[in-house]
Amino acid sequence: MRILVFVKQIPEVTQVKFDPATNRIVREGVPLQINSFDKKAMEEAARIKEKHGAEVIAATMGPPSASDILVTCMKFGADSGYLISDRRLGGSDTLITSMALSAFAKKFSPDLIFCGKYSLDGETSQVPAEISTFLGYDFRSSVSQLKFEGDLVTTVQDLEAGFLTSSAKLPLVISVSEKINKARFIRPGGPDFSDKINTVGLDFLGISLNGMQDSPTVVEGTESVSSRRKVKLIGDVDEFITLILNARSEDAVSEESMSLKDAPNGSREAWVIAIDNPDTVREISTKAAEITNGEARIVIIGNLDPGALKNCPAHEYQKLETNSSHAIAGYIAEGITRSAPRFVLFPSTVNGRDIASFVAARLKLGLTADCVDLKLEGDRLVQYKPAFGGGILARIHSKTEPAMATIRPGIFQARVCNYDFPVKTVELGYNRSESFERLPSEFRPVTNNGMVIGIGKGLLARENVPRVIELAAMLDASVGGTRPIIDLDWLPRQQQIGLTGVSISPAVYLAIGISGHDNHVVGFRYAGKVFSVNKDGNAPIFSYSDYGFIGDSLEFLGRFAARLEKLST
Repeated sequence: MRILVFVKQIPEVTQVKFDPATNRIVREGVPLQINSFDKKAMEEAARIKEKHGAEVIAATMGPPSASDILVTCMKFGADSGYLISDRRLGGSDTLITSMALSAFAKKFSPDLIFCGKYSLDGETSQVPAEISTFLGYDFRSSVSQLKFEGDLVTTVQDLEAGFLTSSAKLPLVISVSEKINKARFIRPGGPDFSDKINTVGLDFLGISLNGMQDSPTVVEGTESVSSRRKVKLIGDVDEFITLILNARSEDAVSEESMSLKDAPNGSREAWVIAIDNPDTVREISTKAAEITNGEARIVIIGNLDPGALKNCPAHEYQKLETNSSHAIAGYIAEGITRSAPRFVLFPSTVNGRDIASFVAARLKLGLTADCVDLKLEGDRLVQYKPAFGGGILARIHSKTEPAMATIRPGIFQARVCNYDFPVKTVELGYNRSESFERLPSEFRPVTNNGMVIGIGKGLLARENVPRVIELAAMLDASVGGTRPIIDLDWLPRQQQIGLTGVSISPAVYLAIGISGHDNHVVGFRYAGKVFSVNKDGNAPIFSYSDYGFIGDSLEFLGRFAARLEKLST
């Protein structure tokens, strides 16, 4: 078996600075390291080699300094390393990067390709799926477990609401999740592996590319996203609880209604892809209707039950009878070629990012990931995407049509519409054999809720977690946690909030017993109101909060639960 592992050198994300005078990201002096998800990909390849026997090739695309992470890969057990370095590749976006990496892969015909699920500096999740499309390999994303049976690989994928198990034949591209393993510790120093590292360029790849000219997405500018919160410490616990309840009730107000204008005859379409969660679809379709202001026909395409999308702002729903991401992507790609929509918007979920990437690679279109805002300027869709843990906001547009973007759940306000859209059912005739294990009902996805309660080590013991779950049930909230809480197995991995978890944007975030490490803070930058409870008045979490209460987390839980019980009687 031949295994190819693609890795990336990135800056230490929490140390990246922004110069407001030049509107540029300052990378000088920031330590460089191997992307943490890629390290887990390398670890998994090394384990397969040790157990089954395999040739392992590590490769990265970047400047000469990126060879440092290939040395790290050699220490993991890679047999050889390749640095793809060519000035002509400077400024490459995800599509051009994927084209270059897939051209490299074709030189070696690997049976298995490992990647991290995304790089922490960009957080797109696009490159692995696009590589698989260019190679014609099957693909599994966010994989936490895999098992070999001959040339068949059974994988478990971590989705927002549970675990998806399916099988695929080699050759296969896999992006790994945080949960797949614990990467071994590599000691500094050791053998010199420079003789095993080869530097190649576009001539070796046998393709002609120019990163700046050929990239279909353009970054128009960047700006810093600094915390504008100024905490107000509340001395009385009952007053603090009242503020939380008021903020929660403001979010719980019934959705505003909107009128959907009839699209003029001959108007171009704007597409919203309906998968995974109807709440997110409603948010995206509302935004699409608002920014087009009646000048585009809003078409929803997906495999959700039409009843779940009732009152979505849309002129039509095309219901696809399939559970296959590839089948959905194929239908969308063919439709784009035929109908030339103005733009196509996908939910920024595991499946949504996969499908968007498949379409982008098939049609060589620009794709912007995890957008937190959209604007139409004339015929151009301007997309706003966070990067570097959300500390930088990039303004991006596509040079190709239609513009395509994935949208972060919970970021746009959903509105209801009484337009009775027709439903067109499309039989695609293909369903992937798979099984889905849903998380226990008490663990609602943290990316699709108006209120999230986050817990840290201040909760002291796993036995106290049920108290938080009970409180969340009273508030109709989701429960999330910091990475140490997840590593202790107090909560499922899907509930991890932060740099290597998920980014959330609820109207209300309540942090209980969380100290406020940078890696967690970047996960809730786009929350509405942030409330924090910590017994340490100097805890960093208060610097990122709107309201704070200095006190014992368990006592606070007891007071809050008693208050809610009293209100319910």
